[in-house]
Amino acid sequence: MSLEGFEVAVVGAGPAGSAAALTLAREGVQVLLVERGTFPGSKNVFGGRIYSYALKRLLGERWKDAPVERFVRKEGITFMTADSSFSVEYESKDPTGSFTSIRSKFDKWLAEEAEKAGASLITDSRVDDLVLERGIVKGIIAGPDKIPTDVVIACDGTTTNLARKAGLASMLEPREVSIGMKDVIELPADKMEERLGLEPEEGAAHVFVGECSGGLRGGGFLYTNKDSLALGMVVGADDISTKKVPSHTLMDRLRNHRKVRRLIRGGKTIEYDAHMIPEAGPKMLTRPYTGGMLVAGDAAGHLLNNGYTFRGVDMAIVSGIAAAQTILEARKRKDYSAQSLQTYARRLREEPALKDMYTFSKVPRYLRNNRLYNVYPELVCNAAEAIYRVDGNRKRKIYKELRTQTKGKVSTISLIRDLLAGARTF
Repeated sequence: MSLEGFEVAVVGAGPAGSAAALTLAREGVQVLLVERGTFPGSKNVFGGRIYSYALKRLLGERWKDAPVERFVRKEGITFMTADSSFSVEYESKDPTGSFTSIRSKFDKWLAEEAEKAGASLITDSRVDDLVLERGIVKGIIAGPDKIPTDVVIACDGTTTNLARKAGLASMLEPREVSIGMKDVIELPADKMEERLGLEPEEGAAHVFVGECSGGLRGGGFLYTNKDSLALGMVVGADDISTKKVPSHTLMDRLRNHRKVRRLIRGGKTIEYDAHMIPEAGPKMLTRPYTGGMLVAGDAAGHLLNNGYTFRGVDMAIVSGIAAAQTILEARKRKDYSAQSLQTYARRLREEPALKDMYTFSKVPRYLRNNRLYNVYPELVCNAAEAIYRVDGNRKRKIYKELRTQTKGKVSTISLIRDLLAGARTF
């Protein structure tokens, strides 16, 4: 393959990169899609859930060819102490709104769709630097190869080496990063469905808060695949660092809690992954564009954790589409200057699917409140215990029981402040 004659280089064949490459290639743009792994998805990790709307927008009816494990019909959240738990569940009426998938399969499939549209994919190729001329990006440097292009789309993940090379980002602080850990646990489909109350081929997504994180900022999750469970934790990197908590002990807490232990009993761990998750959002960059380059996906902070849902792939796909559309407009003008590409920032803010990042931009700060992980889960579980336990003693009215449970654990003022802050944040 000749490494000259490409108009656009897309670095990273994850969801953002492949969506951008596919959108451009469909319009006849000569696109080079560069992936450092042996195949797309071989280096990528995520919890396991994808919201369908983004694929429907990108591929129309062909989105149904995606490698779906299970469509998620049941949502749940569990508050847990060391020896109790309180769960709330919801069954969705939307049969195809979101699904679980395996990243190595999904990313490979989406990159193949980009290739079918006309993009050129090269793998096992690490992009180390940018070609810069008077501060304008004019291509990429991959190993010994200097590849000239009109414009670059950087979709190179959380650490985003290219955004730093272009002066758009600095190294993230520990408080701006969480650590994600995940087991893939092999379990027969019939056992999984029986334990989670699912119909055949239906899926579930569950969140755990409290004891599993040992009071640290974070929580657990569980997603269902065809014949395996994705069980994991997301915990603030600064908490792990300052409190010197080995990450594997947090996973042990989650695995061994009686609520989770019953779900995974008899399962076999066949895979373990860990990765960094940026929490600074779009603010992790000074701006998502410069002369000759746009940044999309995780590299631009295009993901959202609002405590009860984790979103990344859908936002990556939408931002990849937005980057491609910006380039198509600039291509008509034959102008890839920063001034020309600045419309990308406006497009991101106006995109309905990405507005959630700005609507919930204060969530990471709110979620730094440690009472959410140690005090309130205990209050919920203790209150439930008192309400449902019948032991022959006189019972109090529910509001009096709730007031009793808060005494000595959180002041009324702090409780009200947290409630009001939560209402404003969400």
